[in-house]
Amino acid sequence: MQSPQTTIAEQTKNHGWARKIFVQPLADIKDFFTEAVQLHGKIFVAIIAATYFLQGFRAYAFGGAISWFLRNLGLSSGDVQVARSNILITWNIKFLYGLLFDNFPILKRHYKPYYILAALIALASALVLGIRGVITDVSTSTAMLFLFLMAMAMCDVIADALVVKKARLAGARGGAALQTFCWIVYYVGYIIGLPISGNIVGKDGSNGRINNLYLWVYVPSAVLLLILSFFVDEEAGEGKWTPMVFVNNFVRLLRSIFLNRYVFLPILFIFLRGSITPDIADAYDFWLTDRPDGGLVIGADTQSYMNQVGAATSIIGLLAYGKFFTGTPFRKIFFWSQLGMGIIGLMDVALYKQWNVPMGFPDLALYFFNSSLSNAVYQLTSMPFLVMAAQLAPADIEATFFAGITSVSNGGNNLATLWSGKMLIALGVDYVDPTTNERTYDLQKLEIAVWIRFAMTFLPALLVWLVPNSSSIDPYGEGVKHEPTVAEVDALEVADADAKNLEDAKPQEKAAETAEAK
Repeated sequence: MQSPQTTIAEQTKNHGWARKIFVQPLADIKDFFTEAVQLHGKIFVAIIAATYFLQGFRAYAFGGAISWFLRNLGLSSGDVQVARSNILITWNIKFLYGLLFDNFPILKRHYKPYYILAALIALASALVLGIRGVITDVSTSTAMLFLFLMAMAMCDVIADALVVKKARLAGARGGAALQTFCWIVYYVGYIIGLPISGNIVGKDGSNGRINNLYLWVYVPSAVLLLILSFFVDEEAGEGKWTPMVFVNNFVRLLRSIFLNRYVFLPILFIFLRGSITPDIADAYDFWLTDRPDGGLVIGADTQSYMNQVGAATSIIGLLAYGKFFTGTPFRKIFFWSQLGMGIIGLMDVALYKQWNVPMGFPDLALYFFNSSLSNAVYQLTSMPFLVMAAQLAPADIEATFFAGITSVSNGGNNLATLWSGKMLIALGVDYVDPTTNERTYDLQKLEIAVWIRFAMTFLPALLVWLVPNSSSIDPYGEGVKHEPTVAEVDALEVADADAKNLEDAKPQEKAAETAEAK
């Protein structure tokens, strides 16, 4: 009979690999949540958890919600991608939001007023996009979509800043637990939000269904964010605007990136990796929805259900990196994962060419397998990027630098979306009749785009020499940095506690000596 004190982890160990696979991740999540609540309090954890959950819940807004909205305005796939790249610029300038919040407080507060403002912008823009017939032109639609994503980016920067501040106070172990908890909550929201969004959008978002997504999902989520923003606990500071500090930190950010080759070269790789790999997602997804070749139609709703499983495999990739690859050199991870992404991309070619049919492999199963694998590998490569970015950050502008690095990464991906859209337009992959709104495809041109994407996915593997061949980076000569072990953290905490006790005891000893002398 097991002892009542037996932990979940111990029970997992006793019941073999099956329980280890299915129970241990739940035990890890429970531990992350418990430690976060103990260190930071229920209210803070609830606000942060709700914010990250809603960010994941609304993640469909970055891709499908934009694409199907613009598609229903009669744009070709290439024009949709060009417009989407313009809209996503708002996520390429996240570091400017961080500099703005840090140096230009409102009512003597740096985060809470901007949180409220972001929620109001999200609410207003979602309402305009949600009411069918209010906007019918591309320019106004693009502007409203831009504002909605800008509000999401502002909330993201504020949540990250609040988490970073708490993580610093919590130490290495507590900070890691909080950040891991936030990522898990984000993916839980993503997994729940995808099928809801896909079900509302339907096959292609036509007949006002894409508007319903904004009205019935994004408007209520903005209202909830607005309510949460009033519970953010931030004490009023001096409230001084510091434009010169803004300029100085911006200059420091640029200098730290471009004048240190140990920083510049890895960042250059991240940017090139994103910008070289073609993005033909809109053309491919539209083709899957219409299937003029007579194959199985995989609409926006079915795609979202399949991507839901892909989001679940992202958590597996996240946990896999933490358990097995933290000591693996960055160069090795990026090289093999890039080759893996290229090989996985062959499934897109196989689905388009219908190579799977003679083998008796259904289209839906191939799409499902492709989505699951690509999401897991992508998450596996994103974690070393985040670790590398944290190690590259110079002292006292970590948050701004981190936002700058992610902006560079987003900028590379966005550039790929832009030039790929131009490529699709030049190839003439699809054409929309302005009078009937009928969409026709040149399947031969689409095949060229699919092969170009497959071939160019391998190219970033040739650039991995830009990344250090180690699992840690020391760009400022401060000694090799590494994540302390649990034993080291415990020893440091004990030493700090002993030192504090000694400091507290000194006044009492001195008072006792004085009394004895008298």
